[in-house]
Amino acid sequence: MAWRAALAALAVLAAAPAASAPSARPQGSALFLDGTRRPVTWIDGDTFRVLDGPQKGRSARVVGVNSLESYGPVHRWGRWRPAQLLGIAREATRRVKVGEWHCRASGGDDAYGRILATCPDAARMLVRAGLAMVFAVGERPDPELLALQRKAQARGAGMWRKGVPPLIPSSVHSADEPGLEKGPYDRIVDTRTGMAEPRPHQDVYRACQEVCVGEGADRACMTWVPFERRYRDRPPCLFRR
Repeated sequence: MAWRAALAALAVLAAAPAASAPSARPQGSALFLDGTRRPVTWIDGDTFRVLDGPQKGRSARVVGVNSLESYGPVHRWGRWRPAQLLGIAREATRRVKVGEWHCRASGGDDAYGRILATCPDAARMLVRAGLAMVFAVGERPDPELLALQRKAQARGAGMWRKGVPPLIPSSVHSADEPGLEKGPYDRIVDTRTGMAEPRPHQDVYRACQEVCVGEGADRACMTWVPFERRYRDRPPCLFRR
C-alpha cells in the first residue's frame, strides 16, 4: 500500500548517517583565546570584549595594529572627508566580526586596563586590506606586517587610497584629562616605520578641536572628544558628514 511505502522511505531517511546532510556553517566571528574558543563582541577593528570564561567582561586590544576610531568622524587627511574615513573604520569592525581568529594573551594589560592580545591572522587581514596601520609601541614592528602595509600603501588599499601621509595621530589627549599618569601626550604613528611614539605637550584642548601634524598634502588631523562624550551627550562634530 502507498502509506506503507511512504513509511519505509521515511525509515530509510531516518537511518541515513547525519554526515550525509548539509552541515550548518557557523555565522559570525570565531575567536580562540589561548587555544579556547570564546564568545566575544568586537568594539572596533582592534578591540574586542570577552563574553565568557575567566576573562569575562574584559576588553582586549589587538597588539601591533591600529584601526581608525569608529565612534565618530574624527580622522582627516589628504582628500578624505572625515565621514569617509569613519566608513573605513566601520569596515574594519565588520571584517573582524567574521572569520576565525586565533589570539594569545600576552600576560600584560595596556594603559586602559585592556588585555594585550596577539592575533596574527586578524592583524594580517586588516593591514593587507588597508583597514589598520602597523602600530608598534616600545618595540620593533612586526616585519611581516610592515611588508604587508607597504604593499597596501603601494596599491592604495583602504585608508591609503588617497595618499599616505608620513605621520598620523592615532590618539590625542588634552592636558586636563584625568588619569594621564605620565602626563598629557598625543600618539603619532609613522606610516613608514610603523612606530607609534608619544609626543608630550601641555595643551588644553576643547571638545571638537582638531590636532594636526604635518603641512600641506602631508597634513593629518584627529579631532579631540572627551572620552565621556564619545557615546553620550555627543558633541556636534561627531554628527558631521
